[in-house]
Amino acid sequence: MKMGGRNYRVWWPQQLLTSTSSSGLFLFGWFMDSVDSIDIVIAAAISSAKIVTLPFQTNLEEILVSANQKMPLRLECYTFSLLGYCLTDCSGGKLRPVCSQNGGHPFREQFNDECYKELKTCQINGKWSCDCMNFVEPYFPSSMGCNNWIFMLLCKPQRILYKRNQQIAYLHHVHHNGDIVTPVDVHIIIYEVPTFGVSHVSLNSWHSPENIDLLSKKPKWVKEIYKKPVVINLETVLLALNCSNAAKTFLEQLENTRSPMTGIFFVSILLRVATVIWHMMAAIVASISTIIYIFLQFLHKPLSHGSILFILSKIFTHTCKNVHIRSCQFLYWPVTLQAPGTSIPHSSVEYSHKVALRKHFIWSNVLMDVTFGIVLGILLLANVETICSWISVIVHQITNDLLRSGSVWLMGVPAGFKLNNELAELIGIISLNTIQVFSTLWSFMGVFLRYYTLVLALLGIVFGLTIPVALCIDMLKLATFHICILQHMISFLYSQQIQALASLWRLFRGQKRNPLRQRLDSYDYTVEQHVVGSLLFTPLLLLIPTTSVFYIFLTSLITTIIFLSIIFEIIISLLHATPYAEMWIWIMSRRKFPSGIWFEVLDFGNGITDEFYSPPCCDGRPDNSFHGGESGFLVSLLCCNYATIAQVILPYYIAVFNGVTPSFLTSLAHGILSGQRFPSALGTRLPSTMPWMQITCKEYWKLCYTAVLSGRL
Repeated sequence: MKMGGRNYRVWWPQQLLTSTSSSGLFLFGWFMDSVDSIDIVIAAAISSAKIVTLPFQTNLEEILVSANQKMPLRLECYTFSLLGYCLTDCSGGKLRPVCSQNGGHPFREQFNDECYKELKTCQINGKWSCDCMNFVEPYFPSSMGCNNWIFMLLCKPQRILYKRNQQIAYLHHVHHNGDIVTPVDVHIIIYEVPTFGVSHVSLNSWHSPENIDLLSKKPKWVKEIYKKPVVINLETVLLALNCSNAAKTFLEQLENTRSPMTGIFFVSILLRVATVIWHMMAAIVASISTIIYIFLQFLHKPLSHGSILFILSKIFTHTCKNVHIRSCQFLYWPVTLQAPGTSIPHSSVEYSHKVALRKHFIWSNVLMDVTFGIVLGILLLANVETICSWISVIVHQITNDLLRSGSVWLMGVPAGFKLNNELAELIGIISLNTIQVFSTLWSFMGVFLRYYTLVLALLGIVFGLTIPVALCIDMLKLATFHICILQHMISFLYSQQIQALASLWRLFRGQKRNPLRQRLDSYDYTVEQHVVGSLLFTPLLLLIPTTSVFYIFLTSLITTIIFLSIIFEIIISLLHATPYAEMWIWIMSRRKFPSGIWFEVLDFGNGITDEFYSPPCCDGRPDNSFHGGESGFLVSLLCCNYATIAQVILPYYIAVFNGVTPSFLTSLAHGILSGQRFPSALGTRLPSTMPWMQITCKEYWKLCYTAVLSGRL
């Protein structure tokens, strides 16, 4: 018998704490051997009395192979197998000897009377021998070649307890690679089996990136430390925990194979009727979806190839973009409903939860968007006349009280500034004529304001809130097109004056800008150049106040319009990015959002090892090699941290607003001050637009049909 110098961690399911089987348990799970520790993940247990009645006691290898085929690829190095046996009979009944030798010393009397009356230890020629495999041979003759085997004991109820009347097993000894090893440090971790729809475990924080970039300032030897493998392979262990329920379910399903035949005929008839009904429903849903698919394809082709419609798509950019997103979300519903990949099994609860959240994100986003759109549409339909009158009053006040009055005021002496009368009158007359043209167009287009409100309401009811908001952005830009034209004209004049003054100022200082090296170089100008520069500098400097007041007025108006458009853009981005399903699931069950693990210590010390009798060695000295009295024993409970609501929502918002850089405000301020162009949109990243689906109607019908049928499984 060897002493186990490595740490042994036994991951014990919580539901096995209340096991009352009097015949012992066969343990199934994974045996993970790492550098300085061994993790024994127990996923399921079957009593020996139940195994006798099950029909698979002679083909255990085929059953385990089938279970391993459903496991993720990361567990291919650690196969799901029969781990060992747990002795659970503490009722004082007769037990088969597990370890025996002629003349061996029994355990103490208090253990003999209860659990281990016929359990003995032995030593032959200085080496320990164990007969515990003979206990398994009547049940699984084909499993005798297993190199990794564990033997566990359930201690007395008076010893280590977890809550009330729940016993914790202790690792007695391990058969590892042909050797019998006595664990020195044993850590028993009690975990709750992760179940789909309930919870799973995760080592990393919620939505944290897998690869963290190291800072470039760190030396190379620090990077080498990060590259070293972690000794405790907790990621693989937690993956095995997430797959434990699938393995346990696979074994439990085999028990149903011996169910009685009573009522099977009627059950089969009901199943056939349900299958026929489901197939009919799948055909109906696929037919309706195909009709809508043909309609969307018919509308998409003119928008892509027609010249007039192409120009309209450029004018209504935001509307077309959001219509494209909504259409793709509908076209891809059968792809979203089906599994994203058949190569990765659903045995991992963590993977299943993330796939479910990804599916729920799309349909919940569309559902909430349409709900908000219906509310907006109903409000618009119920208050059409009021809304039209408000819009007319607002347009009239902006046109007359703001634009016309402002232009006339700037043509005089605004705020006491003495302006150039000729230039002010020229710019003012151009502005008034442009405003008058817009007023004339508005008098004709205002008749259709009622119809525009009705179209806005219908778009909200059919497509959702994002489409009317996007249409409002495009219509706002179209309605203020005359202000944009005036602002671009005056900004061009203002920027040219600013650049000319800056060039003349460099001329007086004897400097010249070098555009290749992006610097100022010294330059000797002639006297004629200085004279011409002086003649140009004076009138430009005197005309700059007149241009500036018109530029400030029009730029203030266009900046207000841009900020209003940015508010609408933020609303659209938030509607697309908000994970409504995850928020609801977080409220109902936070356990589906694990964010790291921690261990709660329940008991520590020598455990039950001090209750065993240590037989003497060959020289008469007491031998502590079987259960060394100083062996560490620790019992802890696996606990999880859970993500907050901010940690659930923020990653989606960060992904949308990731394209918005701090340079946006800098470029906006620089463009306003210099008279150059500045950004008119925030630049948020909407959800990745899927490519337009270009398949035949027959293929799309089959895709929808199989998607509905896959939802039944």
